[in-house]
Order: sequence, then C-alpha cells, then structure tokens
Amino acid sequence: MKLERYNYLGNTNIGLYATTSNQQSIFPPEFDREELFDTDNCVTYIARTRLVGLFTAGNSNSLLVPNVLTDREREKLEESNVDFHVLETKETALGNQILANDKGALISENLEEHKEEIEEALDVPVEIGEIAGVVNVGVTAIANSHGAVLHREASEEEAEHVKEVLQLDDVDIGSVNMGSPFMGSGAVATDTSVLVGEDTSGPEIGRIDRTMVRED
Repeated sequence: MKLERYNYLGNTNIGLYATTSNQQSIFPPEFDREELFDTDNCVTYIARTRLVGLFTAGNSNSLLVPNVLTDREREKLEESNVDFHVLETKETALGNQILANDKGALISENLEEHKEEIEEALDVPVEIGEIAGVVNVGVTAIANSHGAVLHREASEEEAEHVKEVLQLDDVDIGSVNMGSPFMGSGAVATDTSVLVGEDTSGPEIGRIDRTMVRED
C-alpha cells in the first residue's frame, strides 16, 4: 500500500478537500496528489469552494454530491468518468455525515429520510449510527474495504457496528495530525493508497497501516 503525508495549500485537514474510492475520486484544483490514487478523477470546486471532501462522499458505485452544485460544477462532473448522484437535502455536508466503502455505508441520523436513496445510489446496505457519540460519522473515521480507524473515543459497540455494516476485517481507534480524533477530516483512503495530513506522526501512521492493509 502507498501511504504518504500531505498538506493542501498549507492545510493538513486534507480529508475536507478530497473524496476517494477504489474506482473514482473528486479533487479540488491544485490538489497535487491525484497520482497516488489509480482512479477516474474529476477536478472541480463544489458549492464554489475547494471543500470537496466536506460536501461529497461515496464509493466505487457512485459519489454523492449535494444540490448546492453550480451549473459549471455539474458540467465538470458530467464531463468526467465519475458516476455521481445529486442528493436533494439541506444537510449538504455529506462528507461529514457518510462513511462508506464498497460493501456498506453508515450514515448520520440527519440523513435518515434519504436512507433508501443513498442505498440505491451506492448499491450497498446502509445503516444509521454514531461514532464516539457523534452523529456526523464521516468526519470521525476513515475506511476502505479491509479496515477502519475510528475516533479514539469510539465505544466497542460502535466499533463492532462499523465492522459489521462495512463488512471489515479489522477496526481500531486512533488519531491523525498529532492527536486529532477526527480521522475523516485528516485523511483519505482506498484499498491501495492512504493520504494523511502532513502533521500525522509515525505511531499514528503505523496504526492506520496495521488496520487498513490486508496481509495476503
């Protein structure tokens, strides 16, 4: 697995700026680690901002985007090879509220009325849950098809729920960027690549590596 540290325009909270999956990704302009991910990519702003990871989430089947897209942003997505689905919701920070891989998805209770729509778009089972008592599950964890690293205050029950919903081999708790428990804001991951904030320590990287890399 490829694992690198990075800051985007001086910001180590790189999970707020990019959304990745095993097949397709969305990056903001000037995000110069696209080559780390062997995916179909779209480079665009979302909601007139660079906060792509804050506003979008998904998996290899589809990337969910909020209805605050501009016409030009929609055109950029349509011109790319990225499959996307527009979610009509006032809860536009989808990246904060959805934790998904190619086997399942955990969503915030704030998106409960869209559960079936999300399930159909991502083509995986969807459950509602919390991590560390936080309803915004997307910002509290990173996951791929093998494992997930959760907010360090996640309970055993919450960890088991994530493991079951996403059908994972392993789940652990950890931090990123020298102690931040909000894994989803500080890193992005696929089955073959992980990008973490530049301030992430060696022990933090080691835990991510041990949890999210499957030994064949």
